[in-house]
Amino acid sequence: MVNFTQGMRFTLRQLGRAPILTGAALLTIALGIGANTAIFSVMNAVLLRTLPVPHPDQLVYFHLVNQPLSTSQTGYSDMSMSMPVYEALRNRHDVFQAVAGFAPLAFEGKVAVRIGSEPEEIKGEEVSGDFFSVLEVQPFMGRTFTPEDESAHAPIAVLNYVWWNARFAGDKDILGKVFYVKGQPFTIVGVAPPGFNGADPQYPLMDFWVPLQNRPELNAWGTPPTDHTLYGSANWLALDMFGRLQPGISIQQAQAQLEPAFVSALAAASPVDRRDRKPQLVLSSIRGVESLHDDYDKPLRFLMLMVGLVLLIACANIVMLLLARNSNRLPEFSLRRALGANRGALFAQLLQESAVVVAVGAALGWLFSGVATQALTNWSGLEFSTTPDRRVLLFTVGVSALVAIVFGLAPLSVITKLPLNLAVRSTGGTTAVGRNRLRGRKLVVALQISLCVVLLTGSGLLYRTLRNLRSSDLGMRTSGILLFGVTPQSIHTDEESLRFHNALLAQLRALPGVDSATVLLTRFGSGSSNNDGALVDGRNPLPPQPFAPMRVDAVGPNFLRTFGISLRLGRDFEQSDSATSPKVAIINQTFAEQYLPGTDPLGHHVAFFDDPKTQYTIIGVCGNIRYTEVREQPRPMAFFPFTQTIGVLQMDYALHTAHDPKLLIPEAAAILRDVDPNLPMEKPISQHDQFDQSISQERLVAHLALFFGGLAVFLVVIGLYGTISYAVSRRTMEIGVRMALGAQRKEVLRMILVESLSVAAIGLAIGIPAALCVAWTLRSMLFGLSAADPLTLVLALLVIALVTLAAAFVPARRAASIDPMLALRME
Repeated sequence: MVNFTQGMRFTLRQLGRAPILTGAALLTIALGIGANTAIFSVMNAVLLRTLPVPHPDQLVYFHLVNQPLSTSQTGYSDMSMSMPVYEALRNRHDVFQAVAGFAPLAFEGKVAVRIGSEPEEIKGEEVSGDFFSVLEVQPFMGRTFTPEDESAHAPIAVLNYVWWNARFAGDKDILGKVFYVKGQPFTIVGVAPPGFNGADPQYPLMDFWVPLQNRPELNAWGTPPTDHTLYGSANWLALDMFGRLQPGISIQQAQAQLEPAFVSALAAASPVDRRDRKPQLVLSSIRGVESLHDDYDKPLRFLMLMVGLVLLIACANIVMLLLARNSNRLPEFSLRRALGANRGALFAQLLQESAVVVAVGAALGWLFSGVATQALTNWSGLEFSTTPDRRVLLFTVGVSALVAIVFGLAPLSVITKLPLNLAVRSTGGTTAVGRNRLRGRKLVVALQISLCVVLLTGSGLLYRTLRNLRSSDLGMRTSGILLFGVTPQSIHTDEESLRFHNALLAQLRALPGVDSATVLLTRFGSGSSNNDGALVDGRNPLPPQPFAPMRVDAVGPNFLRTFGISLRLGRDFEQSDSATSPKVAIINQTFAEQYLPGTDPLGHHVAFFDDPKTQYTIIGVCGNIRYTEVREQPRPMAFFPFTQTIGVLQMDYALHTAHDPKLLIPEAAAILRDVDPNLPMEKPISQHDQFDQSISQERLVAHLALFFGGLAVFLVVIGLYGTISYAVSRRTMEIGVRMALGAQRKEVLRMILVESLSVAAIGLAIGIPAALCVAWTLRSMLFGLSAADPLTLVLALLVIALVTLAAAFVPARRAASIDPMLALRME
């Protein structure tokens, strides 16, 4: 203990003698480790974290592969199941301890609730009675649900702890109070425990839960009851399921045992066509956020690679700084060896110094990572907790330990090979030793430059992808358009819904500043889509395939005009296209080219695959638009008047103005309150921001990649400048001799710059092939350019050349200004 205390005091004295170097090392380590921890925290939350419940490894999600054509689903990937499947599998106690089902109360997650007089939107979900018991979650207060609550479809609710604290200020008397969900009263019976936010793979932060409901007002996903109902539509895949496996049962064993019952239950309610591929049940462990795996897996892994390379460059800089600092301590180390210190003692001392620097730097990095992680969460729009947990802490400790060992080992090979008489020699000996290390320092800088080339190329490709996405032709105007959703309360039929929306649309169209207004079933750029099969003139236009795919949307009058979509043929929808008038449709250019090639589309008929008798006459052809997101490729699409379709309960409104569309929000909200006090404005946003949200992932990755690329350039400049300055200081006598023998200052300047560029050339020779390999792995993330984009590569090389010259110019100029007489007097 005494030796440790003495060693620590000696370590602190040594670090205090070089405050600038110590501060630079601490800042570099804090940035490197903090950035790695921040990215890993998001990666952990999205891909690795398990639910905060007992034995999370026993929990599995249900997936359906090869959905039968006779079924319809919510569009919720492959996780939606039908009620008959749920009933058939929930009692398989030979495989599961229990099975639970759940479904959001609204397709976009948020549902209208009222607490007091003001309506608002929060995330709500209806769940089976054993939802909480399957998860083994005990309430913080009150109780959870029972199977009897599910059977009775009880009007009760359990609140999320976070929402209860935020909305009710932690009111302990909340139990028994009533709040309204879509105008229906629900009694609060419990509050979930802290840290539990639900098990929904799409919305991992749920605000409240209610038992499964059979009331039309609370149909799953907010779907109109005239379209599908949870209990009345056996072929509607609307219920997500998870189960807790019996001990000793693996996922593979469970799949094999459940497959026959699963296929039988599915086929009984939804016959499987012989042309279809056989439906399959797939189980997956509950880890991370299921819905974000595909979107964020590759970007997060690439960002982890980037911050890892940045940390490697930073470590190389610190190692070179320590080597330069330790070069002045060589007599000290030589004397300690002469007095009997072995390699182990020297290593222990160096490791202790490194450990102190890294520990303090890592502590600062941990604080920095907390701020950075929250900023990343807000910036990327991730609506769940990314708070660091034990796995993130272990990651940070592991990285810190590795960095400390590297710093301790780096100078050890030089120190242990020192001659013992160096302690009594002049500093000229240290100069000779320093000269012998210049080649190694230059090689390290060359490797740093090669890593920088990789980072610059990757960040350049991602940033140019973002630029291409933002400038992409969407086929419509996005400026001046306000979007918001409206779901009328206590309306059960399409006729009532049409009257409501027509009346509301007329009021909103009359608002000052609104020059055009319409409605649509699915807003553009939201990532959601309606899909069906198309029949053209009563036949399948793609005979080899079971059906011809068609994207559809139900829209209002003046639809093309409001969104500025080009009209190629025919006319726009008008107010006269009512429920009683002839049924009409507008198709896009791709639909006309693929399903009606070489003919005039006007006058032909289109019908839905599952409703061939209802024919819609094509009255117009419009240009292609990006329906779901900016990256979307053109697909056959048809638009229908919302007055002539079914299932139009919830509609999105689009108001166009020549001014800032967000200025319309207060006036539109006032109209909604006058119509119904339970009616909130759902997700008000401009059309421009809606599409911008669809590239939020690309924006996040591109901006972070640019930041890490810029940080790498900064670190390389520091490393290159330090190396050249060190080399010049060690070659002062040589440069003086050259100048005394007639060398001109510009020749010395050129010599130093050429040597610096030669180091950069070595780095480029290594970095260019590596950058091309990394760029090839990014090809699926790019848009509008190839992985081997020459402009991006040339810009990266130009940046390296410029920073090399900038870093070398000051030391080179100093070398060219050396006084030959003073240099020759040096020992």
